[in-house]
Amino acid sequence: MLALILACTILAIIRSDAALDRGDPAAALRARPDNPETLMRLADGRLAADDIAQAEVLAKQLLSASPADGRGYRSLAQVAESRGQQDRAAKLYVIAAKRAPGDLQARAWLAEHALAAGDYSLALEHIDRVLSISAGSHARLFPVLVKLAGDPAFADALAQVMSLHPQWRDALLATLLDPGSGNQQAADLVMAGLQRRQDLDASSLQAWIEALMRQGRWGAAFAHWAGPHVASGRTLPLLFNGDFASAPQGSGFDWRWPPKPGVMISIEPDGAAGMLHVQFLGRRVAGGALASHALLLAPGNYRLTWLERMDAMRASTGVAWQIRCEGQSTPRAESESSLGTRPWHARQLVFTVPAIGCTGQWLHLAGSGDAAAGQILSGDVWYGSMKVTSLVEN
Repeated sequence: MLALILACTILAIIRSDAALDRGDPAAALRARPDNPETLMRLADGRLAADDIAQAEVLAKQLLSASPADGRGYRSLAQVAESRGQQDRAAKLYVIAAKRAPGDLQARAWLAEHALAAGDYSLALEHIDRVLSISAGSHARLFPVLVKLAGDPAFADALAQVMSLHPQWRDALLATLLDPGSGNQQAADLVMAGLQRRQDLDASSLQAWIEALMRQGRWGAAFAHWAGPHVASGRTLPLLFNGDFASAPQGSGFDWRWPPKPGVMISIEPDGAAGMLHVQFLGRRVAGGALASHALLLAPGNYRLTWLERMDAMRASTGVAWQIRCEGQSTPRAESESSLGTRPWHARQLVFTVPAIGCTGQWLHLAGSGDAAAGQILSGDVWYGSMKVTSLVEN
């Protein structure tokens, strides 16, 4: 008898589920009157048709059949909302979210309700659950979060949630910093909030600084880049890491040298400091910078000094150090080229930063003169003790 009852029950479930799969909830309900999925779909359909009374009956049937199913409370909340009973609706939505944490409709309503009340922390608690449960919600919610983060209070609450490292954190950071999808003010507020909480890892900080530099906001970029160095008690010279004593960050206001065919660049130890070794492999080297360093110098006159050694450097014109203003292709100044063989010797380059149109500068090692388009280079050159000093007029 028990086996027969079990078999009949399973058959009813199979028939009910099959009817639901083919889009016939009425047949599913006839096969299994207590099927929660069927009752839920029928209740949603009645709500969509503005049949509030029947939706309430179906929601109560759902709760009778499955008292722990929070979706029944969500349907009753929607019924109460349709009748203008906002307080009752809010209480029912809270119950629905507790009993069905994955119910996105309940979470969405509660998030919107909390936002309207200015309770950003509570709103983000529900938004976090939606983003964590549904990866498809990112495309819809991220633009909204970017817009809301323009409000300092919301941005601070968002930074607090992101400091807990939800799984969507990195994706939202990328959206905030993206030139197309992001927003400068929102990104600054959120990133600053994470930095205050000491929860901005090196890669995220670098991405923020690079974004600021691309936007032409070099002053802000330098302030955020310099912050950790100043906090550690480190003195910041005009040319950071000019002694090559630390591994370059490859971003911000430190050395960077992207891979370039025909060139090998490395730092070699030299006592307490280091030296930059550039080795050319006898191949044609494309134009553009071989090594670069961003600078933030006030208008005025400066001197770049360094030590240099060459070994069998051969090229049509060689390589040289150049100073360029950000966004300008013509160098402000260029050193004499490096060619031949010569032991360690002192070099210098005097240059001027104009008062207009040069809020950020680049120090480039590049092909000298008319070799900027590329040349065949072979040999080795070493650089050390690089320093920029201000030439203050008396």
